[in-house]
Amino acid sequence: MASVQDSIRGEAVPLRWATVRDPMLWAFLAALVLLFWLPELVLGMGWAKFWIQFATQVFIWSLFAVSFNLLMGYTGMVSFGQAAYLGIGGYTAGLLLKNIAGLSFWVGLAAAPVGGALAALVIGYFCVRRTHIYFAILTLAFGHIVYLIAFKWYDFTGGDNGLIGIPVPDWITEPTFANYYKFVLVITVAAIYLLWRIVNSPFGKALTAIRENPERADFIGIPVDRYRLYAFVVVGAFSGLAGALIMVNDRSVYPDLAHWTQSTQVLLMVLLGGVYTFFGPIVGALLLRTMDADITQNYPEIWQLFLGGVLVLILFGLPGGIVGFILQRDVGSGDDRATRLAKALGEFRRKSWMFFLGSLLFTSFFAILHQPEAWLMPRARTFVAWALPTWGIVPCALLQLAVVGGILWLLLRRADRFERVNGVLLLALPIGVLALNVWLGTPLSGLLIVLLWAIFALYSLAQADFRQAYGIGRAAGEEG
Repeated sequence: MASVQDSIRGEAVPLRWATVRDPMLWAFLAALVLLFWLPELVLGMGWAKFWIQFATQVFIWSLFAVSFNLLMGYTGMVSFGQAAYLGIGGYTAGLLLKNIAGLSFWVGLAAAPVGGALAALVIGYFCVRRTHIYFAILTLAFGHIVYLIAFKWYDFTGGDNGLIGIPVPDWITEPTFANYYKFVLVITVAAIYLLWRIVNSPFGKALTAIRENPERADFIGIPVDRYRLYAFVVVGAFSGLAGALIMVNDRSVYPDLAHWTQSTQVLLMVLLGGVYTFFGPIVGALLLRTMDADITQNYPEIWQLFLGGVLVLILFGLPGGIVGFILQRDVGSGDDRATRLAKALGEFRRKSWMFFLGSLLFTSFFAILHQPEAWLMPRARTFVAWALPTWGIVPCALLQLAVVGGILWLLLRRADRFERVNGVLLLALPIGVLALNVWLGTPLSGLLIVLLWAIFALYSLAQADFRQAYGIGRAAGEEG
């Protein structure tokens, strides 16, 4: 291992040691270990197996969304036909496993990203030479061509009947879905970590430079069209892998997998989570899949209306997405200490109010959606039933607005007043609201919004500027 003296002398640290020292690698391994035993927890608690399937779908769509964001968020190219590679990956693996007797399952699975990459290489050669709306329309056109081929070519793809009965190993198809969950978890965590390394490599930085200013990137020697094509191929490969994982779950693949509506789904996930953040698409995939499970199953007639409303709120209220909103900081490097602290506290106040009001709006909406008869009358589990037995959803929301809003106002009025104790209270407040809504039976989509509020509070309290505000907040000259 390279010593400190080696670093001082400017000697290069071996790549293998740099990889081992990468804290993000250990973070991904920790996430893998924690999530690996989720099926045992679900089954042990007696919950429905649906949640194992649901988590698996979130992982697959997270992989698809993160890979798509390499194209959209880091390279600046918006594709409306990305589902084509999702379908190509599924059909590549499905056709090989179904038509070649004795073919190893792992060979068929490995062929999916290769098929997606090759298709992206051919299509991308024609698309990356155009920019903006012309690029988007070209990707949509090629994506629709792929869909029509899958839909009409009965002798090869099965047409609109799809490929059915694709052979997969028995250990994947066991009744609890636990093995399939773990199989998908390991592959998606490894693939997303690989995408993380790509984004933070010199190649990823070159893509960001192309997004910011392609003319200047070309001037300094970056082959813009070639790098765009490379990014297109990489995204096609990971999209093909996600399509193969979907095929394994269904043991079949249909033309709808390549339909343009799937491309809009992943586009919404990226916008919802944060287009210029790496982990934002994962949050977007979790939220969109959760809202899908909450609403479309019981209220399919308003799903598109609700989704459109959420998108409008995100675009106007949080143009950088949820994770982008959390990570955004308006602190200049040239600011003095007092100005930095004042800005940090001011941002925290503004965002805290937005998260509080947003969580209250969504929890109340989802509660009314699931129990529309309980606007004013009590629900099965009323708010503080022993004291307010006749209160329904709207009165409870108004009471929460008054009580929790009052507490939040007092805590934010002078964020440095109680020093570190105040920080604990600011973190405990969203956690308490989350526990309250769990007790009230708020649907999962509403709970996720409150959970994001708690994550935002934890992230803010971990920042150096905000920690300093407790010890030397009065030096910042911050007024209530």
